[in-house]
Amino acid sequence: MPRTGLSPPVPRLVGGVALVAVGVAGNAAFDAPLRTVLALVLIALGVAGVTSTAREHGPARLRTDAKRWWLLALAAFVPYGLATAPDSESAAAVGDAFAGPVVGLALEAVAGAIVLCAVSMTVLYGLARYGVHPGRPTPEERILTDD
Repeated sequence: MPRTGLSPPVPRLVGGVALVAVGVAGNAAFDAPLRTVLALVLIALGVAGVTSTAREHGPARLRTDAKRWWLLALAAFVPYGLATAPDSESAAAVGDAFAGPVVGLALEAVAGAIVLCAVSMTVLYGLARYGVHPGRPTPEERILTDD
């Protein structure tokens, strides 16, 4: 009987992005001296959760995933950019729909979280492309067995 419901990586992926967003929002919203440490811990845990969903993917799949993350980051940044720095009257009119401290903080948190996840997937792809990837021999092992 086929399984219904979400596969394990999807909740881990959503939870990871949510942790990163909470870390970004916490760093932007609070003024306490420990906010940076707490934000970095939350961001690190979230990024680890996001990248763990792709640990079994090959370099070709990681490249596709990284491209998708960057497209999603661009799509998430557009409303944030319109809300925070409108350059024309038409952009200001669209940005007024997103005006407000809570909405601005939410847009910043989502855009920042997705950019950080895109960066982590790009780094994971770069490492996989050059042979540092789980399940593959290390570069040293490949050199030693290359007779």
